[in-house]
Amino acid sequence: MDSTTAERRYRAFLAAAQLRFPWQFRTRGQSDDQEGVQVDVPPGWYGVLERLFHDVEAVMPAAEREGFRWRRLCARHAMLEVAFDGLRDPVSPRVVEARERAAVTCDVCGHPGARREVAGRYAVSCTRHFIQRLLQCHPEGESGARLWWGTPQPVLGGRSPAAYMEADPPTETLIEQALRLAMPPVPRLDAPNRERLQAAWPVLDEALGERLRSLRVAAFDPRSGRGGTLIAMLAGDADPSAQAAAVTRLARNGFSDLRLRLVGQSDLASPAAAADPWACMLALEASIDIPRATPDQSVLVR
Repeated sequence: MDSTTAERRYRAFLAAAQLRFPWQFRTRGQSDDQEGVQVDVPPGWYGVLERLFHDVEAVMPAAEREGFRWRRLCARHAMLEVAFDGLRDPVSPRVVEARERAAVTCDVCGHPGARREVAGRYAVSCTRHFIQRLLQCHPEGESGARLWWGTPQPVLGGRSPAAYMEADPPTETLIEQALRLAMPPVPRLDAPNRERLQAAWPVLDEALGERLRSLRVAAFDPRSGRGGTLIAMLAGDADPSAQAAAVTRLARNGFSDLRLRLVGQSDLASPAAAADPWACMLALEASIDIPRATPDQSVLVR
């Protein structure tokens, strides 16, 4: 969708919402210089917001509508962020439901999707649009992606990816091929950087315990100012609840420049089906091992 079409669609969506639910977008006595409602979500989530507006109209008592107003309806890090003024009890559960729907709705087309990373950026994507995002990272740019898209591939039964996707729903094989194409170069570590990264071992040992099997690093290029991705390989499945505590420990010990990803060893057998396909393929194709070291545990910040 080109920018002009996207802008027209956005304006049509917002105008229709304000016409259908005017009381949700204004406050009686509002001054001209009062900040307007901030609405900034991708097109695939328009339906999520439309349902939210309908749900709020159904539960908000007429006597309370005068004091209600949306303040912010935005996408932040592939999650729906909502702020409003007015009665909270009937509205808050509807907001929670809207956030949950957005988390599984492709932000491009509105079809079922999942929140997935591509090159450090998250979006909620259906399989087709996830593949499109991966192709944007092709090392040879748009021309290289177009060439691959139209070239018959042996792993796809001699069909091109374009023909394969047109004939059948996208399969794990196609997703994994696109993931491999999008991978960054394998990093090279000099001695000082290797030594520094080895110091992350005891930090994550404390955070993740005996499940931690190995550490790998990908997309690491200190000259660019980017810290890279630290991949903790875990026995069994990755536990998302453990990540926040591990990230906090890393930051306290001087590793705030690194993105931490947890990958279960069981996920490596089928990266396309994993909860984090990008991190799984980084571990397999575009990372190097960080050998365990034994620094002084007393210097760790807990």
